[in-house]
Amino acid sequence: MRTSFITFLILIGSFVAVANLYPILFTRELPVGKFARLDTPREVPDFEFSDAEGQTFNLADFRDQYLFVNVWATWCEPCREEMPALDQLTRDLSGQNIRILPISIDVTGAGTVERFYRRYELRDLPVYIDPSQAVMRSLNVFGIPTTVLIDPDGREIGRMPGPAQWDREESIQHLREIMN
Repeated sequence: MRTSFITFLILIGSFVAVANLYPILFTRELPVGKFARLDTPREVPDFEFSDAEGQTFNLADFRDQYLFVNVWATWCEPCREEMPALDQLTRDLSGQNIRILPISIDVTGAGTVERFYRRYELRDLPVYIDPSQAVMRSLNVFGIPTTVLIDPDGREIGRMPGPAQWDREESIQHLREIMN
């Protein structure tokens, strides 16, 4: 009986140890954000989206600067993983000729995105939503997250499907190379 109890304690202790070590041993590191450059920049059709207050914008409202359009949703696990890096990237590129536009395709509206931002402590990302998902059609996005880089003339010059560690120095350097 005593041997069974000791075996039981060892088994329980092993499960607890593995459960605590799992995030350390099996953490998935996101890749460096590297845009696939387009040989020929592609005109991007205009589309509408809104902010948390319901103000409507067009992509053309942000011309004369580079646009880093990230299409995502709160229910998308890879999107959740990359959002803290996008928040940091917003700070890292502050004051430069680029605008980070994280456009959520959540159909439940801005409140869902705002709660998500609070939960993940995202402080610098603006809230933009497009429940109609026109952004996906206009940018030919087939899966999320997808990030599209648009030049100041409104032409797509690169894209990255999937999540990325946008705040890594290699990602920032790659982004700067494309913009120059």
